[in-house]
Amino acid sequence: MASILGSIVIITISFIVIRVLYVIYRSSKPIRTSVPKPVSTLIILGSGGHTAEMLNLLSVLQKDMFTPRFYIAAATDNMSLQKARLLENSLFDKVNFTSIFISCL
Repeated sequence: MASILGSIVIITISFIVIRVLYVIYRSSKPIRTSVPKPVSTLIILGSGGHTAEMLNLLSVLQKDMFTPRFYIAAATDNMSLQKARLLENSLFDKVNFTSIFISCL
């Protein structure tokens, strides 16, 4: 009985040591080896606070990683595209980004 318990303890300690060494090994490597490429992003704007939520989300994203940006809003929703244009104009002053605005029926 004691030899079985001793074997279980040795195996458990061995697994823990192996896991710790693996984590240390992996943490010393860089997460990404290449520079990530920008991603085309589709932003659908709508009424009822959805536009404000989307624009707040966009304000905290890395703008250079999500370009070009395509904005879509209903043809009856004039305010959403105006707000998006204001956001893009404020971004354009800092860096040159591509954005396209589309009004759908």
